[in-house]
Amino acid sequence: MEDGTFKFHMRLRVYREERNFGPGVSTLMKLVKETSSLSAACKEMNMSYSKAWKIIRNAEQDLGFQLMEGTRGGESGGGTVLTEKGEEFLNRYLEFQEETQKAAEEIFGRIFKRAEGENGGF
Repeated sequence: MEDGTFKFHMRLRVYREERNFGPGVSTLMKLVKETSSLSAACKEMNMSYSKAWKIIRNAEQDLGFQLMEGTRGGESGGGTVLTEKGEEFLNRYLEFQEETQKAAEEIFGRIFKRAEGENGGF
C-alpha cells in the first residue's frame, strides 16, 4: 500500500543540439574516473563496450570536445581516463544536477505538499 504522498522525478540533460549528455553518460564517466577503465565501468552498468563508446562519441560530437581518452593494451594494459575538459564538464553537470534537485524539491514541496493539506488533498 502506498503512503499517498506525491513524489517527482527529473532527468536532467545538457546539450547543444541533441540530448546526448545526461544521467547515463555522467554515471559512465564517474565510473571511468573511479576505475580508469571503460571496460570496468561497462561491467558495472551492464552495458556493452561498443554501446558505451557510441554514447560517449555522440555526446562528444554534440558538445564539441572530447570527454575521455583510451589507451590500448600493451605491457601495462590499456585504460581510459577523462580528459581535462571532460572532468570539468562532468563536475559542472553534477553541481548543476545537485542544485537543480534542491531547487525542485523546494518548489515541489511548496506547490504539492500544500495541496495535500488543502481540503483533503487530491
